[in-house]
Amino acid sequence: MKHIKLFLVGIFTTLLLSGCLQVSTTVNLNKDGSGTIEELFVMKTEVINLMKEFAMAFDSAKSEEFNMFNETELKAKESNYGDGVKYVSGEKVNVKGYEGFKAVYSFKDINKVKINPSPENKIPYGAELGEVEEEKTAEDLLKFNFTKGNPSTLVINFPKPDMEEKPKTEETTEFEDSTFNEQAEQKMIEMFDGMKMALYFNFKDGIDETDASFVDSSKVTLMEIDFSEIIKNKEVFKKFQGAKPETMEEFKEVVGDVEGIKIEFKEQVTIKF
Repeated sequence: MKHIKLFLVGIFTTLLLSGCLQVSTTVNLNKDGSGTIEELFVMKTEVINLMKEFAMAFDSAKSEEFNMFNETELKAKESNYGDGVKYVSGEKVNVKGYEGFKAVYSFKDINKVKINPSPENKIPYGAELGEVEEEKTAEDLLKFNFTKGNPSTLVINFPKPDMEEKPKTEETTEFEDSTFNEQAEQKMIEMFDGMKMALYFNFKDGIDETDASFVDSSKVTLMEIDFSEIIKNKEVFKKFQGAKPETMEEFKEVVGDVEGIKIEFKEQVTIKF
């Protein structure tokens, strides 16, 4: 059975495979529907070193080739963002024990842009280890409906859940409960600490009107998750681990109003600018 195809599934997949990371996507939009996409991706240096060792286990030459900032790969991913999207620039990023890259892409028509709110497709280890990246369908992506005018209007539609039947969860036995000890909990805390995910829309000429939940001047936040805030609350953190929410509503129910968490739960958002 497939899990519900929403960005939260990607977060869990990414977390289990790669450890602590920070991902930020900012879409800068002009009144004519053109703009840029800024992608920032950094991961703990110690995790990257482990990934290099893992790559070298398959091929000794891979260790030298492995690099979080690979301009050739970034240019090749132009089409992943939609028709007419062009790679503009990129640079390697190193900051406080993290390393990765920042990339900028340009587009002329937001209606043709594809944004995958899940971060797992930005990790380069799949290609480095010879793995084939799973193709994303239209149902996994944000959909845009832009109308030029005075003001211009952007409607953002969020991915809808795959309503396939979910497998029944087996009851947890007393033995399984006993395996969750303080040492295991500390390891999980270390993995989550510092992990951040964010997705923003920035309107260069300001916003006239919107029904978005999180607005700061000309910026709309669709997702901003700081896992460091979740682990500060032990009860919420344990509930989060046990529930493993797969939909936005389940995630909201688990974390409640924890500080540092912003997620747009509406299926559709309209911005006039």
